[in-house]
Amino acid sequence: MVSNRKLELTTFHHMKPDFSEFSYGYAVTEELVSAHKAKVIAAPLFPSLYDEGKAGGGYDVKIPLAGKPVFLQFKLSDQLERSNSKEYKSGLLGLPYYRMHIRPTKHSDQHNLLLNLEESGETVFYIAPEFHLPAELNFFYLSGSVIANSAAFSPLAIGAMPDDDEHYLVFERGTSLGYRCSEESKEVQKLSLANGLQPILAGQGRKTRDLGERGLRDISNRMLKVLESGEERLRSRTKSFDIPGLRRIVDNRNPVESIGYMARTFFDAELLVLE
Repeated sequence: MVSNRKLELTTFHHMKPDFSEFSYGYAVTEELVSAHKAKVIAAPLFPSLYDEGKAGGGYDVKIPLAGKPVFLQFKLSDQLERSNSKEYKSGLLGLPYYRMHIRPTKHSDQHNLLLNLEESGETVFYIAPEFHLPAELNFFYLSGSVIANSAAFSPLAIGAMPDDDEHYLVFERGTSLGYRCSEESKEVQKLSLANGLQPILAGQGRKTRDLGERGLRDISNRMLKVLESGEERLRSRTKSFDIPGLRRIVDNRNPVESIGYMARTFFDAELLVLE
């Protein structure tokens, strides 16, 4: 009986990632900042760190007056390598391949918010590793190649979820297509990050934008409008973003702080500016 149980577990086994979304997101963000000269728009800007930045210390809080803003939502990937894996058996993908889960809309409005944010004119990507082991993360981190070994997906390319149930993307390394798996699979363009984000942004016609006070307030107000539209969906589940409270934050706080707060708290995303 024990041996049969072991066989069953082995047969249906797939490799869960052995590091956290936070660890992966940290590695990607640091690489973008150090190697690609990106700036992170984050909240809060603690006074002691702000003073250190002004004094020429190690913490740079200056946001460029022009750049290309990019919202990133970090995901993890399961690796599937068994011959009975669903998408391999159906002939959709070869082995090994990766699976990235999207939060079901019955539990979270995250995908809808990211979709609406991209529809509003912002640049938004899910970004996921094409690896799953801590040794791989460590190696790519040390060699500055975490991003080159990751894949990006546009929420608009993924599209709206057909229902509130579980859905996921599957993809192989080195290909330009992934698939959204619902009742029927849907092709989704997979964006290679082998050369970083800049070529992707250029290919999408994303131009450098003014990011002074006015430009940042435009982003802040756009995010607020997306949350206002999402509030209608939440009411059916008796939940709320507290739009009046968010309006006060947008009106009364520095736009860097309000953007950073909304990005992390409601979109679960990091906003970086590529110069």
